[in-house]
Amino acid sequence: MIANYNTHTHRCNHAIGREEDYVQEALKAGFEILGWADHTPYLFPGGYYSHFRMRPVQLPGYVQTIQELQRKYAGQIEMPIGLETEYYPKHFGNLVEFLRDHPIDYLILGQHFIGNEYDAPYSGLVTDDKDVVRQYCRQSMEAMNTGLFTYFAHPDLIHYAGDWRFYQETVRTMCAEAKNCGIPLEINLLGIREGRHYPNRYFWEMAAEEGCQVILGCDAHSPQALNRPEVEAKALALAKEFDLKVLETVPLRSIHK
Repeated sequence: MIANYNTHTHRCNHAIGREEDYVQEALKAGFEILGWADHTPYLFPGGYYSHFRMRPVQLPGYVQTIQELQRKYAGQIEMPIGLETEYYPKHFGNLVEFLRDHPIDYLILGQHFIGNEYDAPYSGLVTDDKDVVRQYCRQSMEAMNTGLFTYFAHPDLIHYAGDWRFYQETVRTMCAEAKNCGIPLEINLLGIREGRHYPNRYFWEMAAEEGCQVILGCDAHSPQALNRPEVEAKALALAKEFDLKVLETVPLRSIHK
């Protein structure tokens, strides 16, 4: 890997380490690009707050810290400023308007919840409910069609334990839409590191058959996660098994339109 676009900070309440520690570890690992994509603030009504994301008031500090590191490490490593963002139909438009007041370089899609988060379940819970899978795929496809997302993080987060034929048909449609939209899909290294239910081999077999583009993402919540060659090797072995072409870098899609 020469680029990682999925890097978090302590502001999301479940990552550790100083931002500069991430930079130094990335340099040791030979990265040329370290993209920051901490969990976006979201503008929810009624004072609702997600525990796993920064608050809106923290966004300026997030940007300022990375800009300082950009200046300090200029010529050594590129550090675009991004955010990992869910697509919530009721609130996404307001979020984008809020983010456009800040120098955000890109968004990656991480659909952790369906619905609008406060009214629907976590996408990674094991389920045999077909409606959950349908809604996950429908929202993800709507997100990709906004043209505002650079890539789709852990697209195989949905954890379906029901009828295989239904899963195949529904998820294949989402993979085909990613291909049509030119959205790379991420093989998530955090899932490999922690032995989660993703990467899902059945998902990646379908993604390969649909000709999807692929990128590796460290999903780093600690500096050490950026320098795990044995984990990267497992991700590359998965890609090789299904003849998936892994992109070294991806073009960033701007939200400033």
